[in-house]
Amino acid sequence: MRRAVALSLGLAVAASLALLPACGPRTAPAPAPAGPPRLLVVSSLIGYVEPCGCTVDLTLGGMDRLVAAVDAERQAGPTAVLVVGSTFFEKPFPDHRAGQEQAKADLIAKALRRAGVAAFAPGPGDRAAGADRFAELHRALGAPDVTAAPALLRVGDVAVGVLGLGPVDGEDGAAADPAPVQARAAALRAQGAHVVVALAARSRRDVRRLARGVPEVDLWLLGEHPTEAGAASPAGEGYLIEAGDRGRNLGRVILHDAAAPGRLADPAGDAERARRALDGQIQMKARMLALTKEPSLEQQLAELRARQAALAAPTDAGKRFEYALVPLPKAHPQDPEVKGWIAAYNQALQALNLANAGEVPPVPEGGQRYVGVAECEDCHPEAVEFWRTTRHARAWQTLVDDDKTFDAECVGCHVVGWQQPGGTVLGKTKGLEDVQCEACHGPNQKHVEEGGAEHHTVRDPGEAGCVGCHHPHHSPKFDYATYLEKILGPGHGKPVFAEDRKPHKWSPPPLEAKPAAP
Repeated sequence: MRRAVALSLGLAVAASLALLPACGPRTAPAPAPAGPPRLLVVSSLIGYVEPCGCTVDLTLGGMDRLVAAVDAERQAGPTAVLVVGSTFFEKPFPDHRAGQEQAKADLIAKALRRAGVAAFAPGPGDRAAGADRFAELHRALGAPDVTAAPALLRVGDVAVGVLGLGPVDGEDGAAADPAPVQARAAALRAQGAHVVVALAARSRRDVRRLARGVPEVDLWLLGEHPTEAGAASPAGEGYLIEAGDRGRNLGRVILHDAAAPGRLADPAGDAERARRALDGQIQMKARMLALTKEPSLEQQLAELRARQAALAAPTDAGKRFEYALVPLPKAHPQDPEVKGWIAAYNQALQALNLANAGEVPPVPEGGQRYVGVAECEDCHPEAVEFWRTTRHARAWQTLVDDDKTFDAECVGCHVVGWQQPGGTVLGKTKGLEDVQCEACHGPNQKHVEEGGAEHHTVRDPGEAGCVGCHHPHHSPKFDYATYLEKILGPGHGKPVFAEDRKPHKWSPPPLEAKPAAP
């Protein structure tokens, strides 16, 4: 019941702010210039509408930049936008985030419609709010779901056949059965497809296993957990493309002479892979020669170097493609219309999320509530003094600076006891803002009341207490040992001493002179 109320509130607020997209016909894009056809890949958006911004590594992306980038690409040639993987949601979400997640999903559908998506292969997260809600979002997106039925797209003078591979359950082998996929790909060829593309909302392992038995597919676009790969990689008779997640990049495939017969090739990529393979062999042989002085290795090394020198330059003729990963940095132009939608979404968050916030969960019998850093300072002044010099002590201010104090995605990692008994919920964080002592050491009410009883606190929280917030989406460079050193200081894992002094070394007291023997 609570989730139903939360969803209704979220949708009502979103509608009042004009976040719900119109479901009428899409405006046809203006005629494209006569450049080479191109495919733009958007993979695994997982509900992101703008960069997280937790670190400098997370300033890529945003639906406003993505739409602007698509518009720019259309000026260079006929373009088809292909969306693959979990797009509207990443996974089921808690009730307190229901309104925000629904509003984001509406915004994403509206922005992707504005971008003119040509084909869509949803991932497992897209049905997190139920089949009916997914159907609404799919209608708003306005692009065919090619996991249900393949599509034949005309991109300039090239016919591109697109099929979709949806998520599968279990490990019963169905995920890797090539027969039905090969049949769909062959049917697209029979309909006149010059190039066949598979939008694969599946794991990399499943895709590579499938590719070995499906020679008709030229390009496999990975939708689940794709890396940010700057080059295509061989997969069966075709190539695998991974354009990353969260809309941080566009994958761009430029097609050359693609209407010609024969296989689609990647001459530049193939040549670079051959060069790298020989580089590795040369380095290995050189190390072995230096260690062993074996004469036969000199001849082998010479042969490898000759092969490398003889590598031909990549051809610029024939049926081929160029692939590039196009990053969307903070400085990238933003589509003004979509930027306005994002601004409206952010302005709605306070009302939207407070309506769903609920109350702080009560402390169960025998449990403890969170008390805040002020209580810790009474007995641990040196530790708290050092803590104030760390980034943890400024965590809440970063939300204030970016106007994100009512963003249910952000607040939980910038306060203590989020959604925990005796902790915090949205709008009820006073005294527990920032990443304070109890974020790692647990609620400490009884520890304080009993004068520091150690069995009421977590003395050594370990890495498990960090990775809830320092996970790849928010902290891609997190290394426990490196980060731990940043939060250890005087009174907190290190000796206490004055800042302007070195820690003194203990020395034994002088021995007392023994009385002389009589």
